[in-house]
Amino acid sequence: MSKSPLYPLLLLVLIYSCSTPATSDPNILVQEGFIVEKLYSPSENSQGSWVSITKDNQGRLIASDQYGALYYIQVPKLGSKEAVKVDSIPVNIGKAHGLLWAHNSLYVMKNSDNQEESGLYRVTDSDGDGQLDHIDFLQQFVGRGEHGPHGIVLGPDGYLYMLGGNHTLLPKKFNSVQKPVWDEDQLFDAIKDPRGHANEVVAPGGWLARTDKDGKDLTVIATGFRNAYDLAFNEDGELFTFDSDMEWDMGSPWYRPIRVCHIPMGAEFGWRTGSGKWPDYYPDNLPGILDIGQGSPTGVISGKTLDFPDRFKNGLFVYDWSFGTMYYITLIPEGASYRAEKEEFLSGNSLPLTDGIAGADGAMYFLTGGRRLESGLYRVYHPKNNSTASPAPQPVTEEQQLRRNLESFAMGAPADLALIWSSLQHPDRAVRYAARVALEYIETGQIEKELSSETAPDALIQSAIALARIGETTGQQLAMEKLNSMSFPSLSVNQKTDLIRAYDLLFIRGDFGREQKQQLATMLAPHYPTTSNQVNRELIQLLVYLGDSTAVPKTMAMLDTLAINNTSLPIIAKEVTERSEQYGGTIERMKSNTPPSELIHYAKALSYATTGWNETLREQYFKIFAKLFAANGGESYTGFLLHIRDQALSNVPGHLKESLRTLSGEELIKVGSTDLASLPQPQGPGKNYDIEEIVSLYNSADEHGNSTNGEKMYQAVLCSSCHGLQGSGSSVGPDLTQLSNRFSAKDIAEALVTPNKTISDQYEAIEVVMSDEKEYWGRLINETTDTLTLNTNPLQPQQLLKLNKKEIQSRHPSKRSMMMPALLNRLNEQEVMDLFAFLKSQAQKTNLQN
Repeated sequence: MSKSPLYPLLLLVLIYSCSTPATSDPNILVQEGFIVEKLYSPSENSQGSWVSITKDNQGRLIASDQYGALYYIQVPKLGSKEAVKVDSIPVNIGKAHGLLWAHNSLYVMKNSDNQEESGLYRVTDSDGDGQLDHIDFLQQFVGRGEHGPHGIVLGPDGYLYMLGGNHTLLPKKFNSVQKPVWDEDQLFDAIKDPRGHANEVVAPGGWLARTDKDGKDLTVIATGFRNAYDLAFNEDGELFTFDSDMEWDMGSPWYRPIRVCHIPMGAEFGWRTGSGKWPDYYPDNLPGILDIGQGSPTGVISGKTLDFPDRFKNGLFVYDWSFGTMYYITLIPEGASYRAEKEEFLSGNSLPLTDGIAGADGAMYFLTGGRRLESGLYRVYHPKNNSTASPAPQPVTEEQQLRRNLESFAMGAPADLALIWSSLQHPDRAVRYAARVALEYIETGQIEKELSSETAPDALIQSAIALARIGETTGQQLAMEKLNSMSFPSLSVNQKTDLIRAYDLLFIRGDFGREQKQQLATMLAPHYPTTSNQVNRELIQLLVYLGDSTAVPKTMAMLDTLAINNTSLPIIAKEVTERSEQYGGTIERMKSNTPPSELIHYAKALSYATTGWNETLREQYFKIFAKLFAANGGESYTGFLLHIRDQALSNVPGHLKESLRTLSGEELIKVGSTDLASLPQPQGPGKNYDIEEIVSLYNSADEHGNSTNGEKMYQAVLCSSCHGLQGSGSSVGPDLTQLSNRFSAKDIAEALVTPNKTISDQYEAIEVVMSDEKEYWGRLINETTDTLTLNTNPLQPQQLLKLNKKEIQSRHPSKRSMMMPALLNRLNEQEVMDLFAFLKSQAQKTNLQN
């Protein structure tokens, strides 16, 4: 019997009608046309919380638990209903923040609580039986926790590129594209974080390095990151990362948003601890190409590796853990670098994004988890695309090629001094930067010879910066003389700030006396203030350092007219802040009462001034603090202000100190405490709840809970003593406003029953052993050169213990949480449901207000 000509069409219709169209996960918002599906839950299979992923040469995925083992993952084909197959890899290694399959090996960036074990490992199949069985420790990177060793990728040159967070030490031996003469480079010492974070960390901060396949030739490529987690190369062979902010700095002039960074060879991004972070416009560092706002950056994937529509091929996908948001970053070549634009690609509540990879099928596979949160493996793909072809590289710009040539000189290629010198005055900032980095590898006598006859402003400034960093006294004196010969008023705004920075570095690193300081003050003082705030904010610091007596009255006269609110600071939208209990409350409080951050900058600069004051000016100055104290910033905001005020008071005559302290708004600084006797009391009887019971009660709270009584239970079990909620409470632990949106029932239950299981670096306590063997435990509140201040009782924030550093034998992070276990055990089951109903209502209340 012959078949009808319509048979193929009828068969196609039959197949289509019998198939089930793919549907996207309804809990995740993704751009139109894409499908997201959850493939696997490691948490439900007791396989930990996955934070890094790669794929091997057989197309299998490999993932690592943050605190445990490695796993092989075989995923079903697109459209298939087969189950994911997961097998543990029988090698004694894991705890990886970065995984890479390259050179027929698995490279592992291990991040261990035992810092001596942290670093780069290679795992191979030594006997060819298809099983990884041999481990080599290639490079030790001493570091731990959320700021330890991180991501690793393969470069187009065959080298391995890897990141270390700002708590990660470089090995003792390494090469560097930059001259490794890193320093803090501050005219005045930075104010350390009042809560103690990263106070012992010095330059270069977070770093990026590369090594060969055997881990023998390590070269530092870039420095000055805070805590970049992952990196990727685009189709042009250029390198990018996504660096983190320090949320406790919010409201201060040194706060840096999370940002995408293009990383040329030899880049410095200027992160320094506390208030010491360099402004983007400093010529001795490079800016990010896109500020996004607030969050916790994790994964970075290049669009070129994915089988997505063409418009996604030339950019990056970057992950934010805190707000469960994945952004697509469009990269637009601009001169020797790029500019960038962002759009939300994917988002969801309870979606702590960690890492991702392009699968062999061109789909994106991404992980959620970290800090032992409920973990997941997801796949996102576009059904209309089935080609994994990479895009054609964009044409290399003239500036890019020049920048790469200059970078090669700093990496060992024979130097072309004429090209380097002419490039110091190139109109492109990235080219000038690369030229100055290359110049520092030229013999200083040659630099001095070229400088002696130079008159071009940019060449003078850039070569002076080089000599400030690497030169001896003769070269630094010559640089100072050449800078003094320049006409300050004739320079552009950026040239003026570059010139001031060059002066700063010469004074910081050189040996210049009182006479030279007075000479420079006499030259610069007539030009202050200018019409540019960028120039003024640098001039005021230098003039105060030089001892100029006119700086104080001039500054005080202009503060009332200064545009003090930093309206250009990117702050993420409310619909994003609501995805995070950790950040959201603080950000929304700050948006409602934004600190005048530029005013803080001038107040800080004037706090070091010893001349130019009179009684009226002092009173006017100290009244500024009342305005500053009344604003809302990050968790360290008030502590930074107190330090600035105390520095200013140190320059005040003794008989005026108390009156000026009072004038500064001392009464606005309130330290809370918990009055246990006045708290509501539960009816009970309580019980020892386990995780399963708490999960069940949490899930029943919507139907059976009473949020009114739950508010009383919130107080009864002391939640507000350590946590914030709707803008009030404490900051010993995370804000709870978006708890129900941010974490699963199981995550919440585990945190309540076993709070010691996972402790974020941000909220960990420390243990201190004194020379007399006495031991102390508590939250680090403040650290100075000589003392540590601990809060030893989270219920009494004002209960502080000050320890002399000279008497400390040892200190280390505690494995015991500040949160007390069994807090729910005083409540009966109804009261537990009431408590959860109240917490859920707070997230709903915030959503309705939006």
